[in-house]
Amino acid sequence: MKFDWNEGTIRRYIEANEYTGFFKNIAQIIKPKLEGFSTLCDIGCGLGLLDLELHHNIENITCTDINQVALNALEQTINEKNIQNIRTQIMDSNHIQGQWDIILVSFFGAKELECFLPHCKKLIAVVHGDKEGNLSPTKCDTFKKMNVSDVEENLREKAIHYSLTHHAFEFGQPLTSIEEAREYIQDHTPDITPGDLEIFLSEKLKKTGEEKYPFYIPRMKKMGIFEIKGEQFQSI
Repeated sequence: MKFDWNEGTIRRYIEANEYTGFFKNIAQIIKPKLEGFSTLCDIGCGLGLLDLELHHNIENITCTDINQVALNALEQTINEKNIQNIRTQIMDSNHIQGQWDIILVSFFGAKELECFLPHCKKLIAVVHGDKEGNLSPTKCDTFKKMNVSDVEENLREKAIHYSLTHHAFEFGQPLTSIEEAREYIQDHTPDITPGDLEIFLSEKLKKTGEEKYPFYIPRMKKMGIFEIKGEQFQSI
């Protein structure tokens, strides 16, 4: 299913990132790729957690998304941390306007990345791995995610040169109770049956022994990071 940003999903997503350091780990790979560039646009930024890790490494970041709820949450964080070089903008990726040194997309739905190339000097795309762990029962998740193989096939068909590196980082979900674990799974897979829910929890839910988050659903999230030269490269 497509992600529904609301108070609960926002809170849990942020908690998962803080617990695992997921976007900090991705940022460590991306930071060297920003050297020599000044402006970046993150398309489909969601909560902007990756941008919050990158903003010290580039002069200006534009975070775009079609979801105002997600952008409102990001703006709140920007204000709380007094970050001066990130701005948000409602924008449909199908109607992109503007030019940036770098366009960044992370876990974005579309495989046709070439539509962004006229708007940048470099495109960086963080894409779902071909096989990755799930935080909900796979058979209940009918939303097709674009993965590394999909993107590679598209780029090869169109003779677009790219570089690709593969990575994997932990990005599971910390939870305060078994009941919260049930709510979490039901939020992500509303069609799950009570029986399948209990089977999944019995197989996946782990005790941590920690006071704040006594339970955890582990997930090792695989990804590929593509780099593609944009059509504005000659103006560097």
